[in-house]
Amino acid sequence: MDNAVGCKLRSELLRALREPGALDHSAALVVAVSGGADSVALLHALHRLQGKLGVSLQVASLDHGIRGEAGKRDLAFVGALAADWRLSCTLDAVDVPLLARERGIGIEAAARRARYDFLAQVAAKLDRACVAVAHHADDQAETMLMHIARGSGLRGLRGMRPVSTLPGYPDIRLLRPLLGFSRADIESYCAQHKLTYRTDESNNDTRYRRNFIRSEIIPRLQKLNPAVVGAMQRLSESAAVDDDFIKHHFVHIVQPNVKKSPDRWRIGQADFFSLHVALRRRFLLAAVEKLADGSAGLTQDLAIELDAWARDARVGACRDVGAGIRLRCGYDALIVEKSGALPEPGRYRLIARDTDIKLILGQTVSLDGISLRVLSEMETGHRASMQLPAHAELRLRTRHRGETFKPKGMGGRSRKLKDWMIDRKIPRMLRDQIPLLCADDAVVAICLADTWHLAEVNPPVDVPRVAILLD
Repeated sequence: MDNAVGCKLRSELLRALREPGALDHSAALVVAVSGGADSVALLHALHRLQGKLGVSLQVASLDHGIRGEAGKRDLAFVGALAADWRLSCTLDAVDVPLLARERGIGIEAAARRARYDFLAQVAAKLDRACVAVAHHADDQAETMLMHIARGSGLRGLRGMRPVSTLPGYPDIRLLRPLLGFSRADIESYCAQHKLTYRTDESNNDTRYRRNFIRSEIIPRLQKLNPAVVGAMQRLSESAAVDDDFIKHHFVHIVQPNVKKSPDRWRIGQADFFSLHVALRRRFLLAAVEKLADGSAGLTQDLAIELDAWARDARVGACRDVGAGIRLRCGYDALIVEKSGALPEPGRYRLIARDTDIKLILGQTVSLDGISLRVLSEMETGHRASMQLPAHAELRLRTRHRGETFKPKGMGGRSRKLKDWMIDRKIPRMLRDQIPLLCADDAVVAICLADTWHLAEVNPPVDVPRVAILLD
C-alpha cells in the first residue's frame, strides 16, 4: 500500500505528463537513468503509470568515463534494473575528460553536452519520442543559485522548466516531471517501495560547483529558512511568469523592428532607445545568444553595461562582448554582429586596405566586383566614365591620411575625404577599404555600392586625354 508520498508522487507525475505540451503526440518516452535514487524513482513511477500514459518506455544510461569502475558498475546496475522490469534499454559510454580537452571546456559542461547528445541519439531512433529526466526541487535550487552566482538575470531565476527542449535539439521535448518534489520525498518513495539505487561518491567532491552549492551553500541557507528549497521553487515560478511577459512584448514590439541576418542583428537607434530598459536588455541578450549559436550569452551585468555604453557611444565605436561577437554603434542603428562579419550586402564594394594598382592604357582591372578600363576613346553603356589627362599616373587604391576630394557640382571646391565619407555615413571601420580612383595622387572617383562619385576634373581641351570606364 502506498503512503502519502507515493500516491502524491505518482498522481503529480501523471498530472505533469498530461499537461498540454508535455507528452502531446508522443509514442515513446526516453527515460534518463543514472542509477541514483531520483532516476530510479522516476523510472519506477513511470513503469507503474505506463498503461495510463499510453507510451512505451526506453531506458537510457551513459557512463561518462569519469569514475572508472564505479561508473561501469552503475551502468551495469541500470541495465539489470531495466531487464528485471522488462524495459528496453540503451547503454553507452563516453570519455568526457577527453571531450573536455578537445573542446576546451570544463568537465561539467562536457558531461552535460555528452549526456544531451546521447539522449538525442536514443530519441532519434524511436517514433515520436521525447525525453524525461529526474531533476527535482533540490536540483532546481542548486541550478538557480549557480545562475545567481554567475550574474544571471530574470531568465536565470526561471531555473529549469517542467517542459522545455533538449539543449541543442529544438525538435526534442525535455520533460522534468519531478520538479515539485524534494530529494527527501524521492528517497522516501524509494524506501517505501524497497527500491535499491546507486550512490555516486563524486557527488561529495566540492571541487565541482554544483556539489559545493549542495554541500555548503544550501545547508547554510536552510539555517535561515528550513523551507528554502520550496521558497526557491516559488521564486522560479514567479520569475518564469515575468520572463514570459517580457518575452511576449519582445516578440511583438521589438522583433518587428530588428533586421536579422546570420551575421548580425540591426535595430534603429530611435527604436532601441524608445524601448523600456527591460526590452533593450532583452534585445542584447537575444542577439548575442543567437549569433553565438547558443554557445554563449551575456551576463546580466554585461547587458546592463552595454545598454549604458550604447547610449553614450560615438558613431563607429565598437565593443567586444565575447564569444566572437561585438556591439557597434552606427549612424542611425545599433548593430550586434559577429566580429569577422562581412559588410552588409549591397551597401559597399570593399577592397583590401593595402590595395594600390597602377592602371595602364588598354588594361582592364577587375577586383572584388569592380571593373576599370583605360581606353584612348570614350565608349557608352557603362556605369560611369570620365576623361583624364593622358600623362596622369592612374591608380586604384584606398585612402591616405589627410586626402581631399572635389565633388562634382561644388564649383571645384575641395572637401576633406574623411568629412565626405562621414556625410555619407560610411562606418569608420570601412573607410580604409573604399575603392578610390586617383590621378597623379589626387582622388578623382570614389566607388560606393553601384555608384561612382566623380570629382570635378576639366582637362584643358588641347591636352591629350584617356577615357576611364568604371563598372
